[in-house]
Amino acid sequence: MGARQNNRLWLLGGVIAIVVIIAAAYLLSIKPIYTEKSDLQGQAEDQDIQLVELKHQLSDLEAKAKDTATYTAERDALKAALPESYDLTSYLRALQTSENAVSVDIGSVGINVPQSVDGTETVYSVPFSLTITGSPANISKVIKRLQSTQSRAVLITSVNLAVSSETKATANLVLDAFCRSSKGCVAT
Repeated sequence: MGARQNNRLWLLGGVIAIVVIIAAAYLLSIKPIYTEKSDLQGQAEDQDIQLVELKHQLSDLEAKAKDTATYTAERDALKAALPESYDLTSYLRALQTSENAVSVDIGSVGINVPQSVDGTETVYSVPFSLTITGSPANISKVIKRLQSTQSRAVLITSVNLAVSSETKATANLVLDAFCRSSKGCVAT
């Protein structure tokens, strides 16, 4: 009986050893392969999502590329608003002529030295001041025209309004006119 018992123990030990070897082989060689496969599938799915996003961006850019002429025209209009040189005398004459249409008088004009605009190397501002006399409603129209209607880049930095009656007011405006060259931003 002792030999039979011994054989059973060897058989049981052999089965346990086989199970341990199979488990170790799975854990050491097969499971890492499955883990790597899972990671690669996740990366492939992420790449698919990025591909869809890039295709969407490409279609947007292709649609925008069709409007290149429009964008070029807008750029040229903006360049015209920010000229290379700024003939302030002609600009002020044109401004006075256009403001006569809304029944105001432009009185004194003061022009200062061009200054570089902070944060840019190529844009300069020319501070100047105007005194406008007319009705408050017409002065309001002039201010709106300066900021939105006229074609030159101008920023109103200060307005001082003195109303003497419903039909008569005086506004002192301080403006910055912009151009792309300090040599071109002078009164001529």
